[in-house]
Amino acid sequence: TTDDAYLDKVTALFARIVAQLGPEFSYYVHKVSKAIKPDLDPIREDSFAGEVDRRWRAKLETSGLRDKTLTLTVIHRPPPKSLLPFLSRSAPDRLKEETRKRLQRLGEAVNVFLSGLTELKPRLLSAGSGELVGFLGALNTGTELPLYPANTYGFLSFNVANTRVTFHGDHFELSEGVVGHRYGKSFTIGEYSEGTSCTMFDMLNLPVDMIVTHSFTPINSNLMAGRIKRQKRQMQASQDAALSLLEALDIAADDLEAKRQSFGEHHMVVTLFCDTLEELQTLSAEIVNAAATEGVKMIGERVAAKAHYLSQHPGNQPKRVRASAVTNRNFADFAAFHRTQLGKPAALTPWGRVVTYLPTPEQSAYRFSYHEQGSPDKEPTSGHTLIMGRPGSGKSVLSAFLMTQARRAGARIFVFDYRLGMEMAVRANGGRYASLKAGQATGLNPLWTEVDARGTAWLSDWLATLLHRADKPLTPAQTNRIQEVVRQNAQASNPALRNWRDFASLFVSTDDGGDLHQRLLEWTEEGRYGWIFGQTLEDTFSLEGDVVGFDLTGILDSEAEKERMAV
Repeated sequence: TTDDAYLDKVTALFARIVAQLGPEFSYYVHKVSKAIKPDLDPIREDSFAGEVDRRWRAKLETSGLRDKTLTLTVIHRPPPKSLLPFLSRSAPDRLKEETRKRLQRLGEAVNVFLSGLTELKPRLLSAGSGELVGFLGALNTGTELPLYPANTYGFLSFNVANTRVTFHGDHFELSEGVVGHRYGKSFTIGEYSEGTSCTMFDMLNLPVDMIVTHSFTPINSNLMAGRIKRQKRQMQASQDAALSLLEALDIAADDLEAKRQSFGEHHMVVTLFCDTLEELQTLSAEIVNAAATEGVKMIGERVAAKAHYLSQHPGNQPKRVRASAVTNRNFADFAAFHRTQLGKPAALTPWGRVVTYLPTPEQSAYRFSYHEQGSPDKEPTSGHTLIMGRPGSGKSVLSAFLMTQARRAGARIFVFDYRLGMEMAVRANGGRYASLKAGQATGLNPLWTEVDARGTAWLSDWLATLLHRADKPLTPAQTNRIQEVVRQNAQASNPALRNWRDFASLFVSTDDGGDLHQRLLEWTEEGRYGWIFGQTLEDTFSLEGDVVGFDLTGILDSEAEKERMAV
């Protein structure tokens, strides 16, 4: 989840940009919900992992997973009294120059948003890619499909028109278009809530195609100040009892004059698209109830149904029949530039594959990866995943599932287990599982295996740590002696001499009063830690196999710190 402070930061930044650009621009923010089709590579094997994967992919396909595309449209409004005397010979040239200036100003405003909201990684939609016209066409049908301009010159509406819309009371019917036969209904705000937040409309997540449209047309500060004063006079003249509203108007007037905020006409439309009328009626009730939980009254009107539907398109401000004055911060809260994180695509992971998809509470899907962003062609990035939860909440089950899904990438898996929680999953995946129990020989003997240059260097450092005592640290002479004996052990002509009893005897001659020798005796066969290494000559601890598990309950529950440190 995204931190609330970050969401508030983005909201405040968007509100500031809207206020700074002034009343010459208006804005549309569209959230288009679309279906997600998980593109998981199947685990093509007749195994436990393959069967789990087949069932999980079938579950994802029927879960109605959705994603949202957020599109900000910036419109440069014509300046007041901008009519040109077209009968004049200079009118075409003046129109051309005026258009050039407005396009330049529009480009500057767009760059302000691209720069200010760079953390959101915004990008411009282009007609050549099919995204721009496709987005405008989606406002008719609820489904984004690539659409391309039919010609260089002409009306854009001819390219966007992609379906037949027939209105029946408060709903409409789509036919003879790119999405076939569908039904839809538009809702707008009848009554606003007392306050706003950037997460107040997050619950509008239904498993169908849906469009949420917010539009905002700034109001000149002088005009808004006059409207506030007029409203106050009317309330005072009628002796209106809403004292809190009068106080709110005073605060709004103060913020407006101090330029702490601006005002504008806001309009919101939520449009559903369903395959059947029964589904449309059911989900319509959910829209109304979801908005009501935030104190917002959503209504679907028969008379204004056409106007609400058409008002979704950028530039159709005259169709906004229920626009209301709100602040720029209110609009930023409504627009809410956040969506569910989708995770990293396969190309940005070290394994080059998505491990699995995890459904989110918002009906979206998250691409799970153990690693930070990286590339299959470079050194692997850090891969740490922490699963937290109460006892019995399913941590082991989730770990087992993610481990099984990791077989998709051909990962070799080592499981360090506690209380046999992962034994069943390891064995089901065809793995080997062993328990390390206090008092029973482990089969480990690093003196047998660590005999090359790299191994002896590690063994020297490890032994120095293992033999360390806080009350009596090792002296430099003792540390050097450990390195000498480790090299001597590696060069032994008879491998049978690489046992802990003979190894400890090599420290008898150390000039430390027998200190190191006594410390090593604890790890020999008869010593109190002998079961860990001392009772084993040839190291039989096997790590062969793609899935290997170890239960460390006996070690982790041990009160002896040395036992835990050694293993």
